[in-house]
Amino acid sequence: MQILAWDTSVPKNAVRVKVQHGWVTLEGEVIWQYQRQAAEAAIRKLTGVLGVSNNITLKSTVQVPDVQRRIESALKRRAEVEAHNITISAGGNGAITLQGKVDNWDERRAVEHAAWSAPGVRSEEDRITIG
Repeated sequence: MQILAWDTSVPKNAVRVKVQHGWVTLEGEVIWQYQRQAAEAAIRKLTGVLGVSNNITLKSTVQVPDVQRRIESALKRRAEVEAHNITISAGGNGAITLQGKVDNWDERRAVEHAAWSAPGVRSEEDRITIG
């Protein structure tokens, strides 16, 4: 579909589109979660689309040190939380677990956003407490 070609967030030729009775299925592989979300968002804008199955997968494996570094960098930039209070562990298939304590919901969202910004993160178990 042309709309994906026009979206600079979606890598060229990375996503395949199947349409059946108004239902769109997206398949392919991208590096970042935001690219996966951008492809779906672009398709949902089209008239006549009844629904979207986003089967796009994320490439690469999670590197815990990389996720940790990204979270620490994001939190230091935001100056909202002590990054050393957050621990990250990685399971198989890009799953990560976040643990620790933050002061408020904004800090918790900052941690989650930073974790999702790391390549290869496919799922997140959030065990962060607020208090």
